[in-house]
Amino acid sequence: MIDTQYKCAFHFIFFKAYPSLNLRVEVHKDQHKALALLPGLRFDDISHTGQPDLHRLMNLIGRVEHAALYENINSFIDYQNLVRKGIGSYAKAVVMEIRRHFYETTTPKSPIQVSLKLTGMMDTMYTVRSSATFGGRQRASIMVKSCNSLVHRESGLTEQIPDWWRLKFLRLLPEMPDNYRPIVPPDSVGKTFSHHVLVPLRDTDTSGRTRHPSYTRYFIDNISIAANRNFYPNLANLLHDFYVMRISVVHFSPSVWGDSLVVETFQDPADDLKIHCFISKDGAIKWYGCLEYYEAMFEPEVETPAYMLNFPTSER
Repeated sequence: MIDTQYKCAFHFIFFKAYPSLNLRVEVHKDQHKALALLPGLRFDDISHTGQPDLHRLMNLIGRVEHAALYENINSFIDYQNLVRKGIGSYAKAVVMEIRRHFYETTTPKSPIQVSLKLTGMMDTMYTVRSSATFGGRQRASIMVKSCNSLVHRESGLTEQIPDWWRLKFLRLLPEMPDNYRPIVPPDSVGKTFSHHVLVPLRDTDTSGRTRHPSYTRYFIDNISIAANRNFYPNLANLLHDFYVMRISVVHFSPSVWGDSLVVETFQDPADDLKIHCFISKDGAIKWYGCLEYYEAMFEPEVETPAYMLNFPTSER
């Protein structure tokens, strides 16, 4: 059951993945939190290795956030009021962390609960933390932190957070706000493996700009090709035994439908399980990503049984 503190007004989500379902995003009455229950992954979301595709997971969680922002009656973070005042936003940076048990237990049709919460604000940016829980677990399997920059919808110039918006949500932030920590690319670049991609229309958002999940797919495809060609010796023939622990990405400037991009990846000199990626157009860097793997382990992650957890009681 969804908590009664969430307002009954909802937004119907017509996901490409679920065209025949009317899915709801429940937005809290104070508009700083939202919740969605999804029926589960499709078989198309699973790669040939039997593991969920990372870019599809990022895309799914991002679509829940997008739908919550555009809820007409009670929008998440009162985004519709920002839109009416000519202000929009885009995801400047995203950090996605995945627990190992997710790869070992998640199957298609396992229910997904996605929750959103406003966790920080700065002069021109705000942060949202999203969590995805699979199969009725107590703890989230995937945590996503997105740092979003406010812009003027017509000029595209950076906008300051309005005073009315700051006053409305400042009191609802966590005691320790989760503000933006810049994702900094490495100073030195080692030997790179590169390939070219052409941005198709399906990889862009409603403004025609390439989305983070699309860049992430280009990144992972490059790693796969490079490993297959023995460019990364420690990953050659073993790439699918490694699970992604974290991916951190940052957007520098937009690319659009039809652009020809160069995707370059290289291994971190201090950590064989960390791969960096630069995506550029005509020599100008558009996007940077860093992907970190867990060490190859074949023992399942042990989660504390429910009966051993400490639940709150009515005793004082």
